[in-house]
Amino acid sequence: MSIAVSSCTLYQPMLGTLPAVRKPGDVAAAANWQFPYGGQVLAVASPLPHVLVLGAGGLHAYNTQRDSSNNYVRNRQYEAGLGGYLTVGHTWLSAAVGAGQGRSYRYGRFTSPDLLGGLAVGATFGSTGGRGKYQPVPELLGYYNTRFAQVTARWPDVNRPAKEYGASLRVTQARFSSLALNGVALPRASQYYLQASVLVQQPLWRRLQWQAGGSWDVALTNISNEAAFGRAPLRAYVGVAYCPASARSTAAVAP
Repeated sequence: MSIAVSSCTLYQPMLGTLPAVRKPGDVAAAANWQFPYGGQVLAVASPLPHVLVLGAGGLHAYNTQRDSSNNYVRNRQYEAGLGGYLTVGHTWLSAAVGAGQGRSYRYGRFTSPDLLGGLAVGATFGSTGGRGKYQPVPELLGYYNTRFAQVTARWPDVNRPAKEYGASLRVTQARFSSLALNGVALPRASQYYLQASVLVQQPLWRRLQWQAGGSWDVALTNISNEAAFGRAPLRAYVGVAYCPASARSTAAVAP
């Protein structure tokens, strides 16, 4: 689920990859593979001028070994949103809000000191060292609801208009409706994340385009002195997108 040596989180934000829709009736879609294990699909439509609706779903995992010496994490979630967009020259701008639900399960080793009433929930990358600092904790299971707001910009390469760049900034609230450690219910937790994403996109075949990007997620609030759902790592992904129009056609669309 991550490519950086950093704390792995129980909650994993969705990727902020938003394909551009430029006029009423446009429908765009994208499918991304997140390294090393994970996938996400996204669809965006414009039912009315300057209005967009979106839906997305994802499954992410870390590790394939489910034993007491390695972290095993599996996260699945979906979300829907509503927003608006406009074009300024060849630049596409949008803002959207939405909500979703998810389930996350992890199995492995967690830090032990004073957390959520003395229960161990913090995460390590499966280290067996420390002698007393780390304790094997078999299962942590959480169900959560999310709310998010994001802004996105896309613009063409000056020298190669067929190539597009994109950037988005998203704030997400993850509120756990259920959280259990070894089957024992824990106090419900809530946390905010700030997520910054960038991507590059180029034509692949007809209206299909390939894309690659990265995302950095920062926990804005912790629920304890020790981060139970610590800073999410840098993530990288590749994928394909179906886009009805490229940035070259935006000049014909009124902002």
